[in-house]
Amino acid sequence: MLQPPSLQPLVPQQYRLTNGNTVYYFTNESLQLVKLDFTFEAGSAYQQLKSQAHAANQLMAEATLYHTAQEIADFMDFRGIVIERMADVTQGNISVYFLRKYAAELLPLLNEMFSAPLVTAQLFDAYISRRRLKIAQGFQQTNYVARNHYYELLFGPQSPMGTYAKPGDLDQLTLESVRQFIARHYTLAHAHIVLSGLVDTALLDMVNQHLGQAVDSNPITPYAHQGYQTFEQPCRKHVVVPNAVQSTLRIGNLLSMPWNSAEYAQFMVLNTVLGGYFGSRLMSNLREDKGYTYGVYSQTQVFRGAIVFYITADVAAQATQPAVDEVLHEVRRLQTELIPDVELDRVRNFMMGDFIRSIDGTFEISERYRQMVANSINDQFAVNYLQAVQQVTPQQLQQLAQRHLSSLFVVTAGPEEV
Repeated sequence: MLQPPSLQPLVPQQYRLTNGNTVYYFTNESLQLVKLDFTFEAGSAYQQLKSQAHAANQLMAEATLYHTAQEIADFMDFRGIVIERMADVTQGNISVYFLRKYAAELLPLLNEMFSAPLVTAQLFDAYISRRRLKIAQGFQQTNYVARNHYYELLFGPQSPMGTYAKPGDLDQLTLESVRQFIARHYTLAHAHIVLSGLVDTALLDMVNQHLGQAVDSNPITPYAHQGYQTFEQPCRKHVVVPNAVQSTLRIGNLLSMPWNSAEYAQFMVLNTVLGGYFGSRLMSNLREDKGYTYGVYSQTQVFRGAIVFYITADVAAQATQPAVDEVLHEVRRLQTELIPDVELDRVRNFMMGDFIRSIDGTFEISERYRQMVANSINDQFAVNYLQAVQQVTPQQLQQLAQRHLSSLFVVTAGPEEV
């Protein structure tokens, strides 16, 4: 088996800003690029109206009181600067990629974008049109529908994790509500800042000068999920998607374990055996043997306060129930048969190599660190992971399957006849 890597690269250096905030950074002097990540407590858990957090994230930094959206776009395009935006349940993230030589020009503009943002009626109306179309398109896609109903089933429609946007929700969203969300959640004093790439003392000083002065005495309490839907028995739900020619299935449950437990790390090995890589049992059965799908996989997703496990695949409509049956068959095999050593060794090698690849590069390391912070995860996660990959036994994996895969929820989305 591959030797486990050192976890030292995952530990960032730190630089204290004037306002007391900290910049976490990973340096690679061989790069000319810099990645600057701003992460805020600005996900959907904090919104009062549906799509409010998403709208704020997408419209944030588009224009300012002093520069139009076109002027900012021209500035970025001319210098090859790329801005990416993403919002999820708890976080709003803005990432900026730029050549180190443009830092002195860019950082004052970034300060302006956060300290004096402007969302015009024109920008807001354009967003509403795009968002309405995207949601409408999503409701015609079986994978989109299955995902939404799966999380609604697990968490309940009132939970931030169990709710999803519908076309009519946009009628309630207002320009002023988006502006208010930005003003409350996208302030530099609230930002978790990560730098990676060609980071030197001069760059850190410039970051402090332009991004390290904002002070706010009104901090945001981080959201963590509390409480779950309760079911006397596993649920099965089919959602009709008109004119669909295929079905999407989602099968899984909430895992009753914390992210920092050794048991969860061991479950990740079990998940890999089942459907976590191309040579998995689900792939061998549903794709290679039965031909039901082009791809099937399983994974776990860590939220603050909850871990979701799910299996998903797109299948031909007539194969919906047979595919579900085969998935449940593979789960039962894990509960009743020990995983052969040769198969487990192959999974160990894959998982170790996959982990090494995930930290093979400065930007990859910084992104992994950012995601850990976003989900309130620390280095114990990686320690447990590497230990489980090396030491978990077939007997332990069988016990995990019996304990955590006995009650699974099944959601399918597709034509009416399944």
